[in-house]
Amino acid sequence: MCARQDRTQPARSSVGSVIPTTRLDIMSEAVAADPWPTLRALREQGPVVWHETYGRWLVTTDRAVRKVATNFARFTVEGTVVEEMFGADAFISMDDRRRHDDLRNVWAEAFRKQGLDRLRPAVERIVAGLMAPVAARLNDGEAVDLSQTLCRPIPTLVIALLMGVPDEALPDIVRWSDAMAAGGTTYLSETEAARARIAREAAKQGLADYLLALIAARRVRPGDDLVSVLVHAPAGAALPDDQLVQNLRQLLFAGNETTAKWLAHIFVTYGERGDTRRALVADRTLIPPANDEVMRWQGVVGTIVRRVRGGPIELAGVELADGAALTCLLAAANRDPDRYDDPDRFDLHRPARPNLGFGVGFHNCLGSVLAKMEAEIGVNALLDAEPDYAVAAPYAYSSVPMRGPMPVVVAHDRG
Repeated sequence: MCARQDRTQPARSSVGSVIPTTRLDIMSEAVAADPWPTLRALREQGPVVWHETYGRWLVTTDRAVRKVATNFARFTVEGTVVEEMFGADAFISMDDRRRHDDLRNVWAEAFRKQGLDRLRPAVERIVAGLMAPVAARLNDGEAVDLSQTLCRPIPTLVIALLMGVPDEALPDIVRWSDAMAAGGTTYLSETEAARARIAREAAKQGLADYLLALIAARRVRPGDDLVSVLVHAPAGAALPDDQLVQNLRQLLFAGNETTAKWLAHIFVTYGERGDTRRALVADRTLIPPANDEVMRWQGVVGTIVRRVRGGPIELAGVELADGAALTCLLAAANRDPDRYDDPDRFDLHRPARPNLGFGVGFHNCLGSVLAKMEAEIGVNALLDAEPDYAVAAPYAYSSVPMRGPMPVVVAHDRG
């Protein structure tokens, strides 16, 4: 996400060098389709670049992004589009470590590997149920849009299962999530930005109304779902309903939107790279690291935002003023040649090294282990059903801040 804030704030002094500046458009559909030349150009300008149009600093390298993301005392989420999108009382928006951890830890056990291992059979059943009609259609020679039949339904059904959301509510959940995602993106046109914000706020309210009813039901009749866990945990029981809603809304959004786009990247990558797909068919143990490489190489969350607090601070030789707005370009950092050899190349056997796809610091993704399990099960199921699939239609990308290909139409590879 890249918010249009503090557009008039001037660039401050740089330590021993000229401040690199840019007006490169990183929000257009053309850049979303192939962002890598633009992101490379920004990274080559320097680790910290002033964007004259956005009125904010762009952080471009792995090292600089990690410094920002792990120093929550000086680089805050508060007052950014994240807080605007999810609410000040959602733990993703909090830099107060104690409050953040009290809320996040309510669900931490459910998202640890041991807890998710118990969920695995249910996820396998969900994926198998979704895959059966897909396999039948592929076997009949049809082309199938996996974005509608697998990418979106897999994480939506899984997070709905965890939260106790009934199937009939899922179309609304998806619609609200899509509008929230679109409303968190910067648009160069103020008219577009206003329209997206209106749609986002309406979606947030629709989801809030639904969650309020769910909270009331779980207070009376608790279950073993994540809504019940939060409502009846000491940290949750002390919260008013609006704060409960903010945290549940964040969880529901993250649990389906980002994973759906990652699955789309994965299926497209393997559908276009026959050598990679055949290697995975032959050795299924390669699937988890291959999926991680897709996350590094393409990525879903291309940007995170922060704001300087507590006075001026130096970052990579550039002095940033108190209150300065930053956009950390995770997509650029994940192809940083100082961290990865030949970073623009997809390498199935790249030595393991954590990338920034799931974030870093205490605002890293709570559901990363769950997303990895869903992706592994989903890829295995597709390769079982159709090991020789290929991408069969053009696709487009949403945006750099929240990026995924759509549609993902595949068919049997007759080549």
